[in-house]
Amino acid sequence: MVSKQSFMRNRISTILKLAVSIGLLYYLFVKLDDPAEYWRKLVAADKSLLVLGALCYASAVAISGLKWGILLHAAGLQITLPRLLQYQWIAEFFNNFLPAQVGGDVMRGYAVATDTQRGADAAASVLIDRFIGLMVFMLAAAIASVSMLLFGKPMGTAIGQEGLLFLRVAALGSSGVTLLLLLMIAALLSRTLKRWFEQLLTRLPLATRLLPIWQKLTVAFNVYRTRPDALVWTAFGSALIVVLTSINIWLIAYAVTPDAISMLEVLAINPIIVFAMVVVPLAPGGLGVRQLSFAGLFGLMGAGSALGTTVGLLQQIIGYLVSIPGGFLWLTKKQQVAVPMAPLPAESPTVQRTP
Repeated sequence: MVSKQSFMRNRISTILKLAVSIGLLYYLFVKLDDPAEYWRKLVAADKSLLVLGALCYASAVAISGLKWGILLHAAGLQITLPRLLQYQWIAEFFNNFLPAQVGGDVMRGYAVATDTQRGADAAASVLIDRFIGLMVFMLAAAIASVSMLLFGKPMGTAIGQEGLLFLRVAALGSSGVTLLLLLMIAALLSRTLKRWFEQLLTRLPLATRLLPIWQKLTVAFNVYRTRPDALVWTAFGSALIVVLTSINIWLIAYAVTPDAISMLEVLAINPIIVFAMVVVPLAPGGLGVRQLSFAGLFGLMGAGSALGTTVGLLQQIIGYLVSIPGGFLWLTKKQQVAVPMAPLPAESPTVQRTP
């Protein structure tokens, strides 16, 4: 049971995070040269393009559920498509209305674990889905950044000194994060790397608590060693999500100010914005952090920080609207039992089930 002191600390922490997020938004708005012009452009944005952007966002949520379903299927769980999309939309609701995007991951993992009594499988599927997704996103940023460093902007506009520095840092940083995530996945799938990592854990102060968790996860991840096709299809689904969410951003920007930013530039900054919201979990849906990231990155790309703030705010609103059905599903969902597949082949490692 959560103690009263712990409850109060969590509440104070949440209030402080929300206050910081509101403070960031206030800072962005007072920095605007002409607030009246900003609101005029916000209201006058092309509504049809915003609807198309919302459809891209909703499609990305649906594909997220489908690619996660591939991992669940590989782990020996077959969940119906409606149920899978229900889990994913509930997760999206929690992503947008709870601090930090891990809220949605916890909810979908908990839902599968509750329905199937296979907590290790559920945790493994969510973790590897998250790792592969972030890795593909950062790889996209690396490719887009390097492309502009080599060939320039698609529209032929010059890259300023600040933009050039950003592209160099983005290319180096996103490549490094991609490599790190690849190593983390390899550590969970490779027997040799797992042993090395286990030896490292034994020397840590919390080894008695960390080792059992690590061992359960590594056993669950063994399933994917024999199913590389599931990992490849998950990566392909993540690539589609990168494209769809980038189109979403580009359409919003075009709806406000046509031709202000190219699709390639959006591909370079979109993964970095996603990464920033994961690393700096403040208000629900990254409120404040999202707009500050958009403003800074749009400014570096030469599209203007005011446009970045506008796009960040409109994308936030679209995210809230698209994820609202997930809240309705969460309130009205009924307990259903997932159907286990046939037992795994004898040569496949058995999975320890949680009570």
